Amino acid sequence: MRRLFTILAAFTAILAGAAVLQLKLAVQEKADEVRALANIIHEDREAIRVLEAEWAFLTTPRSLQEKSIRFLALMPPTAEQILEEPTRIPFRPRGVEAEEDPGVLLPASEREGVGQKPEKERGTSL
Repeated sequence: MRRLFTILAAFTAILAGAAVLQLKLAVQEKADEVRALANIIHEDREAIRVLEAEWAFLTTPRSLQEKSIRFLALMPPTAEQILEEPTRIPFRPRGVEAEEDPGVLLPASEREGVGQKPEKERGTSL
């Protein structure tokens, strides 16, 4: 009986050892997968960071202005091209009038009554 118990205990120990070894290999495989995914995530985040930096550089006002001058032949507006009074837009079709108070176009500090002369007292240079 003692011998049978010893054989049964040895057999159980061998099965437990094999199960632990199999579990260890499965855990190592999953750990390797996690490490591979972490590396991919790190590389993707680094690529996103580089692309965001490149986008920020390419969309700076100076860069956009240089590209518009080079590729679109657009130049910044000169002082003569800026109208003080939006009701005098050139090439406007006959019969179409602009609104008297273009509140969207002017900042609040430049509107009539906020620290400036009324429209009638202001002289127009155009």
